[in-house]
Amino acid sequence: MGDFINGKILEILKENSRITINELSKKINLSAPATRERVNKLEDQDIINGYTIDINYKKLGYNIEVIVEIIIKNNLYDDFKKYINSLDNVDFCYRVSGDACYIFKVRFEDMEKVESFIDDIQPYGHTKTNFIFSKIKE
Repeated sequence: MGDFINGKILEILKENSRITINELSKKINLSAPATRERVNKLEDQDIINGYTIDINYKKLGYNIEVIVEIIIKNNLYDDFKKYINSLDNVDFCYRVSGDACYIFKVRFEDMEKVESFIDDIQPYGHTKTNFIFSKIKE
């Protein structure tokens, strides 16, 4: 991570990426130009890759979230990747070690959409679906 100040910058930006340089500089006890220089260096070194927003998908009608594990069959890795990348309601998809080949999180409006999705993904592999009840930590 570099040093303590860079670590503090990352911690603060993770909590609020919209903070101004002036506010950030006060929190880390550095001048605004020195703070801006450090943030720019973190961006240039690809330590900070972008700034994002936290969307409340429940307010948009996505009341169901599931974690799906899939074991790809018949070597359909490329087909599966194309399919998953075409979906807007997939939060993440990771290739993993262990029993599953991939693990991913998907959002749905209702149970009918979940069932339809599970039907649609079956040609790619064997799935295990876990419904998310609550979140403890981001």
